[in-house]
Amino acid sequence: MSKRHRVKIDRPRERRLTVVNETTRQVRVTSEARAGFVEFQFSIGDPTLYLEMILPTAAYAEFCATNEVVHLDENQGRMVDADRAKWHQGKSETPT
Repeated sequence: MSKRHRVKIDRPRERRLTVVNETTRQVRVTSEARAGFVEFQFSIGDPTLYLEMILPTAAYAEFCATNEVVHLDENQGRMVDADRAKWHQGKSETPT
């Protein structure tokens, strides 16, 4: 029987978002511009690994309540964007 092993990848401390609990579910709203819909990023544990989702406003509210989500603040959102830029564009940007 195989055992699961965790591999820890070290990232620079100043750019890393702290994962409080690997089961913590985070949401970051990216747009509410579409009439009646919310576009958002949903992650579990590591906010830099997320699904992009779109739900009607009422379904989004229910989704957040059901999953007991934590909403990322602006600074955390900038850190997620900086991480994405690093991997997609090869740029290492320090969030402000």
